[in-house]
Amino acid sequence: MQIYKNMGGDSNQCATLVAQMRKYLLRKEPYDLDYMEPIDTLFTWWETCHQNNNYIQELALKILSITPQNASSERVFSILGWFMNKRRTRYI
Repeated sequence: MQIYKNMGGDSNQCATLVAQMRKYLLRKEPYDLDYMEPIDTLFTWWETCHQNNNYIQELALKILSITPQNASSERVFSILGWFMNKRRTRYI
């Protein structure tokens, strides 16, 4: 819950978030909607879960909005490391 507190939430909002997470895990209303993979996106699914003070929705949308800046370059360096490691270059 420290993450949510760092985003500006108070202890009452954190308690509500924990209760909403329990509902989500148990697939209770409003989180009982089916997710249709080729049609829905994560954002549209979360937008349809209407609830007053929906802190889990707010947290999920913020987390899903994070753009990995270095993922592609790290993947390239990882692949290059596999090609250029000692075991690979020893046999060539």
